[in-house]
Amino acid sequence: MPPTPTLTDRRSPWVVFTSPADPWPASETAALVQRGGLVLRLDGREMRDAASVFRAFARELSFPGYFGHNWDALVDCLHDWHGPGHGDQDLAILIDHADDLLTSDFLGLFVSVLAQAAWNSNLRLDADGEPDEWRRPMAQHFVFLLDHTAPAAFAEAAARGRDVAVALSDGRLLVTLTDTNWPGGDPASAPWTAGPLSFADEEILRGMHVQGITRFREHLGCSVHEALDILQSRSGHLRRAHPGTRPETG
Repeated sequence: MPPTPTLTDRRSPWVVFTSPADPWPASETAALVQRGGLVLRLDGREMRDAASVFRAFARELSFPGYFGHNWDALVDCLHDWHGPGHGDQDLAILIDHADDLLTSDFLGLFVSVLAQAAWNSNLRLDADGEPDEWRRPMAQHFVFLLDHTAPAAFAEAAARGRDVAVALSDGRLLVTLTDTNWPGGDPASAPWTAGPLSFADEEILRGMHVQGITRFREHLGCSVHEALDILQSRSGHLRRAHPGTRPETG
């Protein structure tokens, strides 16, 4: 089983997709605040494009004026986050009403950027992969709260992020980074699936949906309903990526 997600410990998963009805975010944010950490909330309905993502983070986290409003700058500012009066507090960022991000063309990149920022903040490793003696690590995690969309539906899009690996557990979608390029953050036994979820593309394109669902269940260890959500998301991606190709029927 994948590790239980956390907002207080300095370990992955770095990003979690779940429902507001899930009791885990409330209990974890309460524990984080109790130990002196900080919880910030952003509104996913504002994040219509990359520019609005940068504006929302810059406003809510009081980024410095030199923030470059690009993905690399977002990683850097989250890594070095020092909001007014916050020092180097542990931090959880919750993105409410995040359902519409499923149809955004930047979701994979967005998730990858957040995971990279969290990896940097939680582990504080230097260029040699050793702990940075000059900077204190701080817990930093991200949670997408979905009002009406199953977390599994985001698995396919999230997995297209650079160096991203995903897992499904207890109805939540968990996101980490591949150990090869981002060492030190994950238990070796965790059953993460890295890279685009393309292993059922042949079945999808041939209209063999039952076989496609089986492939997703085999690779991800998910339920039938979760596999169906992932299949539908992957089918939509294939239609957009190859508009001249239509799945066969039968």
